[in-house]
Amino acid sequence: MPGRFLQPTIVQKLIISYAIIVICLVTALLYSITGLSSISRTANEIGSVDLPAVEAVDSMRDALKGQQRAVGRFSIIPGHEYKELYVAQGAEFRKALSTLQKTGLSVLHSLQRDYDSYDKTAAVIFDGASVSKDKLKSTLGRVEKGLEIAQNMQNLQLETKLAAAREKESKTISRAMMLAFSGVIIAISVAAFLVYSLSTSIAKLKKATHRIAAGDFDHDPKLAEGDEIGDLAKDFLVMAARLKELEQISLDASPLTRLPGNIAIERFINRHLRDQKPFAMCYLDLDNFKSYNDHYGYIKASELLKEAGQVIHEAITGIGKPDTFVGHIGGDDFVVIVDEEDADAACQAIIRGIDAMIPKYYSENDRTAGYIDGIDRYGVERRFPLISISIAALACKPGNYESAAEIATTAAKIKDQVKGSSGSNYIIVDKEIIGAA
Repeated sequence: MPGRFLQPTIVQKLIISYAIIVICLVTALLYSITGLSSISRTANEIGSVDLPAVEAVDSMRDALKGQQRAVGRFSIIPGHEYKELYVAQGAEFRKALSTLQKTGLSVLHSLQRDYDSYDKTAAVIFDGASVSKDKLKSTLGRVEKGLEIAQNMQNLQLETKLAAAREKESKTISRAMMLAFSGVIIAISVAAFLVYSLSTSIAKLKKATHRIAAGDFDHDPKLAEGDEIGDLAKDFLVMAARLKELEQISLDASPLTRLPGNIAIERFINRHLRDQKPFAMCYLDLDNFKSYNDHYGYIKASELLKEAGQVIHEAITGIGKPDTFVGHIGGDDFVVIVDEEDADAACQAIIRGIDAMIPKYYSENDRTAGYIDGIDRYGVERRFPLISISIAALACKPGNYESAAEIATTAAKIKDQVKGSSGSNYIIVDKEIIGAA
């Protein structure tokens, strides 16, 4: 799977999707709050400015009519009370005008001027001077016309604000709903994508499991790396490679001892050579095994070989090092690979184990005698000692050997030297000593 782009993990996908959803919902909420705040400000402005302005226009019209009646009555029957009534109504007019001026209507300036003109004309009448009815009527008409224009402008302004508030309300609701709906759609889309992605990946892993279980260790589920499923697929490939290796080792293993055979031995040695790691390759051979097989039969001899493999494996396991190896070449030949510094301890542990095991495979008479009678490979009758073990340990340093075959050949030559001694023995040599010899 090299070269494929790394994708977010499942947790990252969930975090990103929920972050988008939260952003949409928060944006919708903030937009709603902003819209409602704008509508609220408009409503407050209408309630504090426009509605009082509407009432102010009505109050000004009523006050103006009251002043008109007071002037008319004073013209017929002069009286101080009519002047006071006029003044009181004038105060009401100016108070209402002050309220109306908060709207900022452009017509109010001319309305103020026309009313001042009317007020001065009326003041002349209350002072006892005569004023033509046309002049009074003309000034009053301008004020009434100004009030009418102010009222129309105020109504138009109020309608405009109400329309803007309705439009703002409509936009706020629609956009907030759109943002909230987008969040829901994103949530559904992400959930659907994750369900599809996970179900597809799991289906591929399930297929890969079945293929690997069927022995197809080269099957690749083809899942992108980066998320947990991709990492699991990568582990599947590692597991499949390991199973393939174990299968090869199992096929190569000795059916009797179940220890790895020649292919596994060669692979292990070559790996150490490739890694430039020093190690000791121990070649083990059971002495006098053929005579034992001829004397006691192959069934007894097979049992002895099987237990010998177990004893050797337990002796090496007891060293407590992880990177050790025990293999069965075939017949009575075994191979042990350990760290160079553990070679001496390994040889001694193997010899102790084999020497403790061997006697029980002989009859009491043969154990007491310490030998068995038999015929050697040349057809000569002779006495053969009890089985012992010879170990040739070859110290392999980086650069001394190029292949497993070279190491095996060298170890076999050394083993022949050890077999010349009686009893169980071992020797540890390196290439420099061999070269000197």
